[in-house]
Amino acid sequence: MDQKPDLLQEFIGNPSFRKWVNAPDESTVAYWESYQRQYPEHEAAIRQAAAVVRRLKQASIELAQVEADPQKEEEIWQSLRQQLFPAPVRRSFAWGWAAAAAVVLAVGLGWWMVQPSQAPQLAQVIATPQSDSVTISNTHTKPRLVSLPDGSSVILQKGSNLRYENPFQAQNRMVSLSGEAYFEVVRDTTRPFLVYANGLVARVLGTSFNIKAYSRDNNVTLTVRTGKVSVSSHPVFEAASKEGEDLVLQPNEQVVFARKESRLFRSPINTLAEAKTLVLRPVNLVYNAVPVSEVIAEIERTYGIKVIFQNPLLSNCRITTDLKEGTLSQKLDIICKTIEANWAAQDNYVAVSGRGCRP
Repeated sequence: MDQKPDLLQEFIGNPSFRKWVNAPDESTVAYWESYQRQYPEHEAAIRQAAAVVRRLKQASIELAQVEADPQKEEEIWQSLRQQLFPAPVRRSFAWGWAAAAAVVLAVGLGWWMVQPSQAPQLAQVIATPQSDSVTISNTHTKPRLVSLPDGSSVILQKGSNLRYENPFQAQNRMVSLSGEAYFEVVRDTTRPFLVYANGLVARVLGTSFNIKAYSRDNNVTLTVRTGKVSVSSHPVFEAASKEGEDLVLQPNEQVVFARKESRLFRSPINTLAEAKTLVLRPVNLVYNAVPVSEVIAEIERTYGIKVIFQNPLLSNCRITTDLKEGTLSQKLDIICKTIEANWAAQDNYVAVSGRGCRP
């Protein structure tokens, strides 16, 4: 375990967290899903703390069944220690074993020995986001383009929220979604891209996919458009998941996470439903000396976003380009570089600025 001891101890010592792990109900699920959306970088600590809580519950049951047998008690303690802390316990982490012992005793007796002044104030943590975190909300009826620090693109649907760190961490690229969004992820084999969406976790290196994860819905749905996506339930739900391991999806495959049952399963794509709605798919755009206005019009139709030329003369420019590869952000970069312009994503449209071209 390499997480900060105080963070792990805070999770393990929180009654709401332990209830969420062992016997989740509507209120604890809502609270801790909100916490995950606010702090996806705590995923590793949550995973470790959840494992500790589950093992401690089992250990408390085993200890309760031991009738004054010191040898059996010692075997249980050593087994617990090996499972929670398989590596030698470092001096700086000596609190962990002592805390684990206290937790087992407390759980076994049905109470928790934490003074009120030591109780974690997680509600305050949620209400105070870190300075390097960015939260984007789409309060408009049209989809909104979000360009991420690595060049990946997110088409955020109405009523949806996206949170990410800027810049991304060195070891991975983590975002948190509540609502619906279409992702086009820049390939980076050294830093996986992780999406947390109401109990579902998607891991990719570079691909495109759509996630529907509104908090009001019972299910979270992920549909792959290109590449491969590895999907699992959030670590806290893994013990209850009937799959027990990640699912790897290919293009035009879909997975559903049933939140109430904590169950992850493959599902056929509803082609009739897709025919009635705007379904985002990757497009290969190749142009030869055509007005840039035609290129932008096709992008608007494909992605459902609005693009505005701040200078009308820009629509006179012609463009020859190959847009077969790349995310929407990268395609806009190529278009603007070709016509010597710049673009910026606004709340409900993309603004393109530049001197333009004469007719």
